[in-house]
Amino acid sequence: MQKKATLSWIAFAAVCFFWGTTAPAIRVAVRYFPPLLLSGVRFAMAGALLLPVLLVLGKGPDNWTVALRRSIPGGLSLAIANALTCIGLATVRSGQGALLLATTALWMTVIDALWPSSRRRVSPLSWLGLTLGLLGVALLFDSPTISLGASLGTLILLVSSLSWAFGSVWQSRHPSHLPPLLEAALQMLLASLFLLPGAYILGERWNPAIPTTGWLAFIFLVLTGSLIGFVSFVFILRTLPPRVVGLYTYVNPVVATWAGWWWLDENVRPRFWLASAVILGSVALVRYADNRAFAVKTGESAAESTLPPI
Repeated sequence: MQKKATLSWIAFAAVCFFWGTTAPAIRVAVRYFPPLLLSGVRFAMAGALLLPVLLVLGKGPDNWTVALRRSIPGGLSLAIANALTCIGLATVRSGQGALLLATTALWMTVIDALWPSSRRRVSPLSWLGLTLGLLGVALLFDSPTISLGASLGTLILLVSSLSWAFGSVWQSRHPSHLPPLLEAALQMLLASLFLLPGAYILGERWNPAIPTTGWLAFIFLVLTGSLIGFVSFVFILRTLPPRVVGLYTYVNPVVATWAGWWWLDENVRPRFWLASAVILGSVALVRYADNRAFAVKTGESAAESTLPPI
């Protein structure tokens, strides 16, 4: 039991660190790789590494047709959200990008409550939290100094957050019942099948003269963002309470900010810290209100965890 608890906290630390450093790694990678091609090849490699291991361990699906069909919505959601994330992070600083993606928790609460046949409602406290979150996002528009590219990147990251929230709620409403690691491997492979043809249609081509820095960022994303981070996430979902797992949402933007400052010399303005406090405070408020309302109805805690599209 003690060993399992220790492994749980090691895995939690891995999620906090590696998913926090994914944002600056994407910022480096998109300098040398076109965004859709970067995401497509990244997921193809990660899925191709994970799936054979599962098959050797006897963790393959009983029915491949059913497994693939049930993984399509998740793969499509992953493809759209991650492609938009890569496009947005080309012009947005790492910490700001991770902070925008953290708003996924806000959108999920609202979308889940507005979903047809949903018995949950957005409480006044949740609406207050959502309003504060939007105010924090507005603070990130550091006008008049913010560039047009950064403004567009901010909007794209918000759309990415919204699209991932919608996909997450859809999947929670239509669970595939596949083992989590198998579902992750299939979703990543299917995401690559959506992304790579799109990259070809848009004229994205592989640059043969990619420097070592670009390759290191790419390998980092495959191994840490798509494999270590996700495997750790699945593990802590099974071993730690949801309210503890959800804390990574608050840690990732901080890690991303410091990693961006350390690796990429990104400047952090005072306005960013104010926006961070407002946005993360709003996420905490919405989660508290959502859990409280759910607990009153069911006597249980609502699951808070959400997988960000990075």
